[in-house]
Amino acid sequence: MVQIGSPGVGAFFINVFLIMLIGGVSWQIILRAYGHRLPFRDVLIIKIISSAISYLTPSMYIGGEPIRIYLMGKKHEIPMTRIGATVVVDKFLELGAGSFYVFLGSIYTLIYYDLPLQIFVLLVGINALFLGGAALFLVSFIFKINLFSKITNLMGKIKPLRKPIKGVAPFVLKLERDIFPAFGRHKKSTIEAFSLNLIVGGLIFAKPAVFFYFLHKIFTLSELSLLFALTHVLLAFQFTPGALGIFEWGEVGIFSIIGVQSEKALAYTLMVRIADLLLVVIAAITGLHMGVRHLWGKNRNENMRSV
Repeated sequence: MVQIGSPGVGAFFINVFLIMLIGGVSWQIILRAYGHRLPFRDVLIIKIISSAISYLTPSMYIGGEPIRIYLMGKKHEIPMTRIGATVVVDKFLELGAGSFYVFLGSIYTLIYYDLPLQIFVLLVGINALFLGGAALFLVSFIFKINLFSKITNLMGKIKPLRKPIKGVAPFVLKLERDIFPAFGRHKKSTIEAFSLNLIVGGLIFAKPAVFFYFLHKIFTLSELSLLFALTHVLLAFQFTPGALGIFEWGEVGIFSIIGVQSEKALAYTLMVRIADLLLVVIAAITGLHMGVRHLWGKNRNENMRSV
């Protein structure tokens, strides 16, 4: 950690900052396409809060989206299905860009490395799952197949779920219909947002290269591809908050394939953890400030009305 010095730490955190900043711009493009010209500060802060919650949720960095919908919808008094549609589209584009790099990384990895059979099968299976799922949802959105609604109705046939599904089904249908314009009427904005997500994916792809450059280690494209592909396969099994423990020891094994010593791999994971925890702290502070200010403003307005 000491060896990378202040320039290395600065470059690493600039990379992380750009990932969050460009991600916020991507969501704002989608919001504007839907006619919501909201302050970028709110867009960025709420996305950071959502990302922090997703980080703490043991579900492959997915889980903060309902909070994003709730906060933005409440703050700017926009129907939840409208905000929900922009969030679903934004997340879909984010996962689509990530899957693109995972796929390319996997191809390079399978070509250049003689992997154990179990890892080979796992890598192929994960790619097939991600790409198949992405293609299925994309076709559903473009051709308005109402896939979400069909899945919801199918789940509603299970007796214990029948009552709650009956209540949520109309919301899912409305949400799905609000998503469709992103792949029709607003497709130009959707393509712009996806292009930004590809840049974000590239920054994530390059993150190990940024850190190890300051340790005088230059990775080849095939090495970066292996790191990216296997790391995201690892994160598919995130059973603890932030993949705590899983990520650290998994990265040591992955980096060892390309000859990086365990102490250097752990130093990299420590830097990633510092950046993640900083994100959580920023989200906690801004979220608390946003909540207190909202409640204080609400109470003040109620007091003025009572006077």
